[in-house]
Amino acid sequence: MIARRTFLRTASAAAFTPRAAFSASAQSSRLYVGTGLNGPGNGIFSASWNAATGEIGPLTLAAEIDKPTFLAQFRRPDGQLFLYALSELNGAGARLSAFTAVAGQPALKLLNHVASGGDSPAHVSLSPDGRTVLVSNYGGGSVTSFLVLPEGSLSPAVSHFQYTGSGPTKGRQDAPHAHSAVTSPDGRFVLVNDLGLDRIVVYRLDSTTAELTAANPPFWSGRPGSGPRHLAWSPDGRFVYCANELDSTVDILAWDESSATLHSAGFVSSLPAGFPPRTASLGEIVASTDGRNVYAGNRIADDTIAVFDVDRHTHLLSLAQSAPGGGKNARFLALDPTQRWMLICHQDSYDLVVLERDRKTGRLSDPIHTYPAQKPMCVLFA
Repeated sequence: MIARRTFLRTASAAAFTPRAAFSASAQSSRLYVGTGLNGPGNGIFSASWNAATGEIGPLTLAAEIDKPTFLAQFRRPDGQLFLYALSELNGAGARLSAFTAVAGQPALKLLNHVASGGDSPAHVSLSPDGRTVLVSNYGGGSVTSFLVLPEGSLSPAVSHFQYTGSGPTKGRQDAPHAHSAVTSPDGRFVLVNDLGLDRIVVYRLDSTTAELTAANPPFWSGRPGSGPRHLAWSPDGRFVYCANELDSTVDILAWDESSATLHSAGFVSSLPAGFPPRTASLGEIVASTDGRNVYAGNRIADDTIAVFDVDRHTHLLSLAQSAPGGGKNARFLALDPTQRWMLICHQDSYDLVVLERDRKTGRLSDPIHTYPAQKPMCVLFA
């Protein structure tokens, strides 16, 4: 694979024009980008996505809201797309917004807003059936569930759990910090990562009401000071890979759905041997749909993507590549639906970077395309 870079000139706060023309094809679709800025001209951006070339079209403002740093989506059988965005703010600004896509347009139509239930919400997700929305309030140290109403809007909060306690890392674990909440693949359970408490809290989910009830035991305890951030499920649903922000490791956890419990099978560093400890941070984690690889974004002191090979029998991970990310502070990364391309959101270099994935080996190329963007924090392939 030959690395090549495609740059966009900034045209305005809400639109960018590519230096090289975007070539439409039958493989083109749409993506949405969540960003981390406030004020006029900021919010959720939309662009064309070309799965044949890995190119992104001009970014245009789809919805003007403050600091939508994380997004989730659901497409109903009739083709209607609904998108849910948080605003990573405090007080009255900490809320969730529900949108629906407008046919044939990049714009999103606002359905409603609801309070997130705590300060600085950092993660939003949907159950597989699209009926439950979950938000993790990082600053508030809590998790809240909402029911999706028939027209796609959000109900008032259904369940809310406030955590208490602290961890050993001063300045980062002085209080609970719920960082993500995701359902199991079958939609029956919810796993909440709390970075401040070094825990993954487990709930049972009632899909008809969006109500959460604590499992027994109620949580899995990680290593002190590890800082659980985000999760990725193995394609077969038997294992969970937990990205730990504070010590740059990935826990490999076996999932027992009969007892709703997690069991450690070991952990692995996302950094090369000898890297100075606790100088980097781990961000997003994603598993390929073929089950061969897990990818995690290193941040702060290291800007590489850790590429892990997955043992087909044990599900254990081995670090196979530290691929250059092409930017600063990878807040988010995602594989496109074809599994050929990886898209990285760099929050400090204000760019979107596209890498090519070898679908036979799982290895990543050097950066192929780079596009300036308004502090990108999350991306969805619609």
